[in-house]
Formats: sequence, C-alpha cells, structure tokens
Amino acid sequence: MGLPGRIAQLIVIISIGSVFGCCAVSTEKSSRDTAPFYYQSATELVSTIQRGEITSTELLKIYLDRIERYNQDINAIVAMDVEAARTRAAEADKALAEGRNWGPLHGLPMTVKDVFEVVGMPATSGDPELKNYLPKGNAISVQRLIDAGAIIFGKTNVPYHALDIQSYNAIYGTTNNPWDLSRTPGGSSGGSAAALAAGLTSLELGSDLGGSVRFPAHYTGVFGHKPSFGIVPRYGHIPPMPGRVSRDVMPMVPLFVVGPLARTADDLELALKVLTTPGDGDENVSRPAILPARRQHFNDYRVAVWLTDPYEASEIDFEILALLKKTVLKLRAAGMETDEEARPDISLYHMNFIQLQIVQHLVRGSLPLPDWVVEDQRAIQSGWADFFEKYDLLLAPVSLTAAFPHDHEGTLMTRSLEVNGKRKPMYHNMIWTRIAVVSGLPATVVPIGFSDSGLPVGIQIIGPRLEDLSTIAFAKGLSKIVGGFRAPPGY
Repeated sequence: MGLPGRIAQLIVIISIGSVFGCCAVSTEKSSRDTAPFYYQSATELVSTIQRGEITSTELLKIYLDRIERYNQDINAIVAMDVEAARTRAAEADKALAEGRNWGPLHGLPMTVKDVFEVVGMPATSGDPELKNYLPKGNAISVQRLIDAGAIIFGKTNVPYHALDIQSYNAIYGTTNNPWDLSRTPGGSSGGSAAALAAGLTSLELGSDLGGSVRFPAHYTGVFGHKPSFGIVPRYGHIPPMPGRVSRDVMPMVPLFVVGPLARTADDLELALKVLTTPGDGDENVSRPAILPARRQHFNDYRVAVWLTDPYEASEIDFEILALLKKTVLKLRAAGMETDEEARPDISLYHMNFIQLQIVQHLVRGSLPLPDWVVEDQRAIQSGWADFFEKYDLLLAPVSLTAAFPHDHEGTLMTRSLEVNGKRKPMYHNMIWTRIAVVSGLPATVVPIGFSDSGLPVGIQIIGPRLEDLSTIAFAKGLSKIVGGFRAPPGY
C-alpha cells in the first residue's frame, strides 16, 4: 500500500471522532497539612519525593490502594503492570538514596491512555482484536516520560479506536464520571480525566483530534492541553493499527496530537517540556521548538473572547454560557482588558468545513489534496497568525453542554444532545474544539467552576502556533482567579 493509502487507512480510524459552588474534599491528610498525597500535583509530588517526605514505593501503594477502593465504580484504570511498577519504584528510591536523579519526573507513578504502546501492558485502543496485543516497544511519547523518571503503572479507558466523545468499549466497558456516575467523563481521553479527578493517578497522557483531551478535562474539572501540531511525537499511538504506519511516515499524518492532562497548569507545563525534549535516538525528525510565553505578567495579556456566534450549530447551553461570561467578568475585575467583539477573519463554519474536506480526501486516498483545500487551510492559518498579531490569546467554549448522561445507542453521528431544551446533533459538540485543530494551534482547558446542576465547566484558551507556554501561563493565572481543580465529593 502506498503512502496515500496508508495515511487514508489511518484517517478512516482516527477521524470519525472529529466529525462529530464548592465541593467536598477528602478529609484524609498527608504528613503535610495540605491536600492528601493523591491529590497533590505531580510537580509537588516530585518535590516531595526529592525531599524524602514520601518514597516512590509508598506513593505507588497509595494510588494502588485507591484504585482498589474506587475504580470498580469509575472504571477508569483498565490495565496495570503492578510488579514492574513496584520494581521500578524501588529502583527510583535506591537511585535517589545514592544521589542519582533520573530527571524531572523521578519516581512519579502515573498512567497513560490506552492508545499508547507500553511494554508490559496490553495496548488495545478499545478494539477486541487487540485485546491480547503486547507491544515490544514503548510509544515515543511514553518513552520520553520514562526517560524523565516516570513510572507508568497503568492504562486508562478509551472508546473504540478513540472515535467517540464518550469512553466505552467491548473489552473494558464504560468509564463513569466521578462527579456523577450516570454521566460520561468524555472521550476519547475519558479514562485519563476520570482517573485524575478521582485521585487514582498523578498525571496523564492523552491525545486529541477533535477535542479528545479537551472534552474530558471540561467534563471532569481537570486541566488539559492540546499542543501545537507537530511538537510532540505520535509514533506508537493506536490508531494506526500496529505496524501500519512507519516511524518515518507518522509525522506526515495530519491533525491529531498527543498532550497531557493534569490537576494543575504547572503540571501541564512540566509534562509538555518532557514530551518535547528528544531522547537518545527516539526520533530522527526535526521538530519546531515551542516559544517562550509572550508576557511576563498575567494582566499584560491581550485577550479576545469568542463565546457566541451566529452559526446555529455553535449554540451553547445557557448554564455553560453564563459561567463563561462570569469568568470574563472576573478577569475584568482583576484588571485585565478583554475584547468580546474581536474575531479572526474566518468563520466557525468555514473552519469546520475545511477540516472535514481534508479528512474526506484523506479517507479516499485522494492525495495530494486539491489546491483549493490546501490554499484554504493555509488561509485559515494565515488568518489566525494575523489575529494573534493584535491579540495574544482567545478564550472560547469547549463544549455545548456539561457532562451528559451515558448514551451508547446508535453512533456519534446519530445521537443527539439537549441544548437549551432542544435536541441537537451530538457531532455539533466539536464546533468549538475543531478551530484549534485545522489551524494547528495550542489550546489549554482550565476548570472555571460548576453549572447550576453541580457539574464541572472548563474554558478553552487558544494561542498562536508554537506558543503553548503562553496558553499554559495564562491558565496558571486564570486558575488563581477561578479556583482551579476541586475534588469530586466522596473521593
């Protein structure tokens, strides 16, 4: 099969998904009078291990005990290699005692989405045909985490081939939202977000084509980052099916990215820097470097706000829209100037249309793309570049609604959502997330509070290409204003 055919086969699998108050915190305490260890940030945990306040072995046991206690109801963690993790944790503790530091994630137990190849655990992508597939090597992104000192002890649940905005499959069943077990945590990185929200892991690795990092972050109240296209390697991600696309071809596959989920923006930055730091011989491909944050001070950012649009498919539920507007008011009260009329010279409709055109041509193997499609995509990217000459960042919705009840009838293309009392096609949910995909832009999701029904809500911070550190820096400042992550009651 030629290159166009191989890419088309991949896109068939991964692109379908793209067309489509205050809470109680556990009273358990660590030795420090702060959040319990399992809810501390990855950044804090690495420092705590370095200071000798907890060992990697002890921290791993804390997560394993919580998984035993809570995972049966949530079903976020679907595979583990406990013995290998215990061995590596002991080695991490020994190395630290001998004065050897493995890197910025030394001794940190964490999990990754079950689309990544990890030695010692099945890599299924929710596909029964891959139920017993045991990779012989790690995905490049996973290896970078390991090289930085992380201990990958488990895998988190996904929909079949990561092609849904819910997380369920015939192998492992359905993942539930810790805020309401009758609702989805989103997809396709739903297991990732649910595990973080419930304190079952410290850090997560997800992937995003139509919003698969950002929807789950929004639905469960955690942080997520979709990187600029091309800065994090994707080889070892399923799809494509194992062996279908070579290491050299994978960088040419468009649109989807690999990125972190976490409980703080600091952790997103920590993980992104690890994921964009090449290991010894992990990939013989030149990649663009991310740029430093544009502004030194939070209030210096020039912020545009795009929360509503005439395009009928973009309508946001009133509860969500009210909270998004309240967040903008908080920013203005903190002294930040925002422009709520600014728009790029590109319509929501056109951005969605061009992305679908690219996907359809790739599915048919019609490469190279027609000149008009290439020109339109370049025009979209150029339009965003012009927009970000005047503004530093854009705030936008993530989803039309908060987390919705499980619905596995039919397909993503035939299901519907209730928005303001009306039934809307579920695939309309991608309207706001796709704008950062076709343009290759970075987008960070920050939890901003809760709907009237008590469900988490996030906001999307979109920035210029390669300026991921600007969206994350803004996320840090915003989380101080809106409160950041809060634990679901009972966990």
